[in-house]
Amino acid sequence: MLACEEKLQQLTGRRYAHIVTSGTAGLIIMHLALDIKAGDTILATNMSIPSSIMPARVLGAKLKFVDIDKFGQQDLNDLDLSDVKAIITTGLYGDTHDHDLLKTELPIINDSCQAFLAKYKGVEATKFGDLSSISFAQNKTAPIFGTYGAILTDREDLSERIRHMRRCGNLTRDSEIKHIGINAQPHADKCVQVYTSLEYVDTWHKRRQEIASQYDESFKTLGIETRQSPSYSTTNHHKYVLFVNDNRQFAKKLKEHGVDSNLHYTYNFSKIEAIQETNNLQYPMTDFFTKHALTIPSNPWLKKDEIKKVIESVKDCMTDQDTAICP
Repeated sequence: MLACEEKLQQLTGRRYAHIVTSGTAGLIIMHLALDIKAGDTILATNMSIPSSIMPARVLGAKLKFVDIDKFGQQDLNDLDLSDVKAIITTGLYGDTHDHDLLKTELPIINDSCQAFLAKYKGVEATKFGDLSSISFAQNKTAPIFGTYGAILTDREDLSERIRHMRRCGNLTRDSEIKHIGINAQPHADKCVQVYTSLEYVDTWHKRRQEIASQYDESFKTLGIETRQSPSYSTTNHHKYVLFVNDNRQFAKKLKEHGVDSNLHYTYNFSKIEAIQETNNLQYPMTDFFTKHALTIPSNPWLKKDEIKKVIESVKDCMTDQDTAICP
């Protein structure tokens, strides 16, 4: 465990790193460490994987949603922070949020689970925020079997809370319970996987870049649009996104060609009653991505013939309706 945490400190430039049992467990602890309570308001993205916003709701906090932008990143322009206790920023698709727009003293929870190895203006994306997170899983930039996670911070006070909180509030069986916590203490067998993944992560990162470049070259003359990175962000190529007329229908056609694709993402959180009371606000970029964004395979283990099959299948499935779909 200590070797993993030291490795993460080296890779991210963070002062403290704490391994936990999943990225989601990490986000829950991050909210606890910042003393998020029932009735507090957290500013959050309106579109992501549900684990980005569930910790706040589990603790009884309310969510104030903001839309994403045309790059699929949380839109942090002109924020209304009048009743907000903390902000959770979420980087999607391998890029990161525009941190310099956050001109506030409010605590920042950087949900960088997908942004590890991305760069914000040349700096590692997980370096930003009072707290930041990394997720380890088969589909992440540092893959392992199953899931694990990490919490990063430069603040000693938060680091000390996290050490307790990942062990249900106490460090040993007979020590004083100083904090509310959960069982997220890591184990050696998984830490070995994480450490090994971190040893190879640069090699896999370069392979993702190569695959993305092949896709870019093959698709540039087809008329099909792909998600671009904002100028401030250097992508880690976590996901390669096409914009098509109907992502569900296109995914079905690719499946018939033997190619698996994914819909990232399908949720408009503001309209889901199970999350909280819905609102009537408009989130046009959320609507665009949930209808048009389709992720094709880009994992670093793809073989040459598999990449070729993906490219040819996309060409075969395209129609005129799938061209020039721009956010």
